[in-house]
Amino acid sequence: MTLVEFCALPRTMAEIENEGFTRHQVYGAVKRGELVNQNPKDAFGRVKRGAGLFTVAAPAAAYDAAPLVDAWR
Repeated sequence: MTLVEFCALPRTMAEIENEGFTRHQVYGAVKRGELVNQNPKDAFGRVKRGAGLFTVAAPAAAYDAAPLVDAWR
C-alpha cells in the first residue's frame, strides 16, 4: 500500500507513522502536491507541527471557457 492510497481518508501523523511511513515521506508528498494537510493551523493562526490531518490532494478541475465565450458572442 502506498502513502497516497493509505491517506484516501484523512489520517493523523500518528496513524501514518504506525503504518510504517516516515514523517519525511509525508512532508515530501505534501511538497509534491500529492497530500494536503487539512488542519495546518490552530485557532490563533499558528502552524501546528505534526498535528494535522493528511489526505489526498484533489486534482484541480480543468476550466472550460467555451460556454462563457459562446454567451459573450
